[in-house]
Amino acid sequence: MLEVCIDSLQSAINAIHGGADELEVCSSLSEGGLTPSPGLVMEIQKMKPKVNVMVRCRMGSDFCYTEEEMDTMLSDIEFYKTLHVDKFVFGALTADQEIDEQNCVKVLNAAHPIPVTFHRAFDICKDPHSALKKIVDLGFKRLLTSGQKSSAGDVNAIELLRNLITIYGDKIEIMPGAGVNADNAKEFVNIGCKIIHSSCKRIKQLPSVENNLTMGTTSSEYIYITDVNIVQTLKWVLSYL
Repeated sequence: MLEVCIDSLQSAINAIHGGADELEVCSSLSEGGLTPSPGLVMEIQKMKPKVNVMVRCRMGSDFCYTEEEMDTMLSDIEFYKTLHVDKFVFGALTADQEIDEQNCVKVLNAAHPIPVTFHRAFDICKDPHSALKKIVDLGFKRLLTSGQKSSAGDVNAIELLRNLITIYGDKIEIMPGAGVNADNAKEFVNIGCKIIHSSCKRIKQLPSVENNLTMGTTSSEYIYITDVNIVQTLKWVLSYL
């Protein structure tokens, strides 16, 4: 199966038309993905895909949240449960980059009975085996990981993924993401992955802006958008594996 991560309605439409099995719905994918707006989720739900909602209240790769930040994300979960989304996507770490079991339990309890994916916060944990054992024991149903490398297609990342699937594959679904594409999809299927994660994106040029103004930290010249043809190609490759 294929989960496509998106942060706009047009990307969602393209992913669905391309044959995506699930959508991870976010805002600000350029920042790694943040909690999306209710309006975006509700518009996507009208097209009836499987909708997995990112729960992440701010950018930054420490994933160590204050009590107030946790309250914000727990409120987001409470609201999105009323929309009957299919999954939540969340991850929290301690200041020492270990799994924050206390805050993870809060999220899992708040989300129940909706399953929760632990996201790529896992990739900065010091000991992947210890971290994944905690993730499994806590009750997460899926792990999104790049194999602790910038790209899941890295040789060492694939070896770690293979090892994690061998040990934990019957306890949790392990989903590779970051750098996943039609050229390397076969490698993930061969090591036992049942689902892969990709943005399937391309650059969309924007009209020029006067005075070199930018409304945010990203370029004013282009944005990334999911490409229906890239989704279709990746799905075609998966269907023949």
